Formats: sequence, structure tokens, C-alpha cells
Amino acid sequence: MVWRAKNVRQEVEGLLLALERQAREAVGLAERAQRDMDDDRFASYGDFRRKVEEVRALVALTEDRLRGYVGEKLDDLRTEFERMDLLLTVMLVKATRNYFATMKDDQVLPIGARELFEPELRNIEETRAKLAQPRFQGQVPDTVLAELEETVGMIGKIIARAPSLPDFSDAPAAPKPVRRLRTLGRPIRT
Repeated sequence: MVWRAKNVRQEVEGLLLALERQAREAVGLAERAQRDMDDDRFASYGDFRRKVEEVRALVALTEDRLRGYVGEKLDDLRTEFERMDLLLTVMLVKATRNYFATMKDDQVLPIGARELFEPELRNIEETRAKLAQPRFQGQVPDTVLAELEETVGMIGKIIARAPSLPDFSDAPAAPKPVRRLRTLGRPIRT
């Protein structure tokens, strides 16, 4: 049992270090996405979102590992994880808000921008629900919740003017072939 506790502790410590490294990479990608937006490039935003999803998966894995082991020996790591989780969440909220705040009203948006930005509304709802949990009560600054609301408004305005992907499913059915084979064997008379 002692070996397992030590092993779990090392695993959680490794996950916390990986979480910190991934968060730094996410911040770098957010800054790059903001720079690229000035050149009407949105691919780096996709890189940022993928990195955020990696961070979220790592947070869920760390949380699962901590929940799976009950013991006082990991209390310091639990406290550190909760502090880091809150810090990461606030940082990602600010990065997302800054990205959409720097987008100009006349920004040229690529085809499919609506599909690119719509999942952000779902992510913001998940973040809002996470910050409403009892473990974060009194720790979340009011400015962060206000930034979430402001970001929802900005994304809504962008989605309203963003072009979506073309929908080819509404195209009429292809015309049926005309029977021309029976006239192929007849000689052409002029």
C-alpha cells in the first residue's frame, strides 16, 4: 500500500508539471492566434483550441487520479491542483476574451467561421458551470464572471455575421438519365 501511495503521488506530481507546461503552451498559442488574426488567418486559433482541449483533458485526468486515491498524503497536491485549476481557468477565460475583443467589427471572416466559433459558447457554459461549483465559491473574482458574459456577447455578434459552411444537402436530386440507347443503332440520315 505504501508503494502505491508513493507511486500515485509521483504520478500526480508529474501530471501537475505537465499541466503547467501545457498551460504555458496554450498562452503562447493564444498570443500567436491574436497576431495572426491581423493577417486574416484563423488556423492558429484552431491550434489554440486544440491545446485548450488538451489542458482540459489533463485537468480531468489529474482530478480523476486525485479523486481515486483518498488519503492525507495527497492533501497538499489536491490544494495545489485546485489552485492551479482555478488559475488555468481564469487564464483561459482571459485569453479567449482578449482574442474576441481584438477582432475588428469589419474583420474578414473565413467560410466556416460560424462552425469554428459556435463551440466556444458551449465551452463558456461549461466554464461558467465549473466556476459555480462550491469549491470555487469566494475564490473567483467577479471580473472573471463579467468577462465570461462579455465574451458570450462578442461571440454572439461574430457568429451573427460569420459565414457558415455551404450546405449541399439541399441541392435537388440529379436528373434521371434520358433513354437514348435505343436510338444509337439507327443510321443517321441527312
